[in-house]
Amino acid sequence: MRVRVNTINISDPKILQGITALSDGHEYVVLEISARKMGTSFRVEFTEGGLRQSALFDIRSFTVTSHSLSPTWQYFQLDSGSFSLCPESWNAPGFWEAYYDGDPRAIAVYEDERAAILAHS
Repeated sequence: MRVRVNTINISDPKILQGITALSDGHEYVVLEISARKMGTSFRVEFTEGGLRQSALFDIRSFTVTSHSLSPTWQYFQLDSGSFSLCPESWNAPGFWEAYYDGDPRAIAVYEDERAAILAHS
C-alpha cells in the first residue's frame, strides 16, 4: 500500500501532529495500519537527522495511491476494539519498545519485515 501526503486543506493540529517530518506531496509505503480510540494511523518511514525512522500518522493526512496490501500483514484485534494490520512479529508485546530502545534483535526483525513489505508495495 502506498500513500501520498496531502495536507493542503487540513488545519486541525491533531491531524497534523508530527507530519512536518514528512514531505507534502511525497509518496510513502505504508508499513502498518493502526486503528485506536484516538483514530486510525498509517506507519510510514521518514528520514530525520540522517536517520531512517518510522512513526504513526493520522490517515487523514494522506491520499491512498496504491490499495495493494502486503501479504505479510495480519489482523490483530485488542480487547478495546482497536486493531492493527501489520506483520505478526511487530504485534508481539514489547516489540516497539525494544525497537525504539535499539535492541539489535528487534531491529533485525523490523528490517526483515520492512524488506518483505517493500518488496510487495
